[in-house]
Amino acid sequence: MSEEKRVLNLPRVTRVKYQKNFIKTAVCELRFPTFLELEEKPPRSFQAKIRKDYPFYEPQVAEQIGGPNGISREMRYLFRSKDKHWTVTVKSFALAIETSKYIDFEDFFKRFSLVLESAKDMIDSDFFTRVGLRYINWIPIEDGNLEGWIKSELILPIIGDVLGSADSFTSFIEGKMERGQYAFRQSLQNIDDSNNKAQSYVLDTDYSCENVEYKDVKELVNCFNKTNFAFFSWCLGDKAKRLLGEGKTK
Repeated sequence: MSEEKRVLNLPRVTRVKYQKNFIKTAVCELRFPTFLELEEKPPRSFQAKIRKDYPFYEPQVAEQIGGPNGISREMRYLFRSKDKHWTVTVKSFALAIETSKYIDFEDFFKRFSLVLESAKDMIDSDFFTRVGLRYINWIPIEDGNLEGWIKSELILPIIGDVLGSADSFTSFIEGKMERGQYAFRQSLQNIDDSNNKAQSYVLDTDYSCENVEYKDVKELVNCFNKTNFAFFSWCLGDKAKRLLGEGKTK
């Protein structure tokens, strides 16, 4: 008899809003059954609905080696905010909203909801083949010592004396959640900043679920965000939490 697979089981944590955040990129992607018209024509009606918030339009053709003809081409339609920190991307099978200036989840969710509702007619589907929410955090290791910044369970291979001072470290874990699955990447990065070497630790978490009804998407994204806060909190050491500032209970 096969052993039952365990799911992500994070400690309970009180959700708070910190004074700062380490998020470099946040993105929510919704995949849907391929709509062939989007491979040939830009989504004009969709643009009209979001143009006020995302006035800059940028079509792209992405080429990849492979496919029956040797090179496959994918049409992408990018809509950027005035400050260029927010991008909405439309492809024939996916819709995504991404930011490089994350403030808080309430702001992100408000923008995500507007894009989702504006895209309903364009997508013309009552379900999504995949819903994903991803956060990429860069934690600065200000004193050059990883201990105290990142949970010791995550960095055990590189904090002992045997391997010396590590220049880089990367690991990747995939697993199941009660709803969907997660992918977790962590890495130690050395950065040259004005001839001063600094270290940052990257925590990259991606939560996803397949075959999601349109009506359930918002609730699922909310659920992913709550899971992410617990996961992120578990990953951090006391030094990183102090750098985030005093948190206010939500």
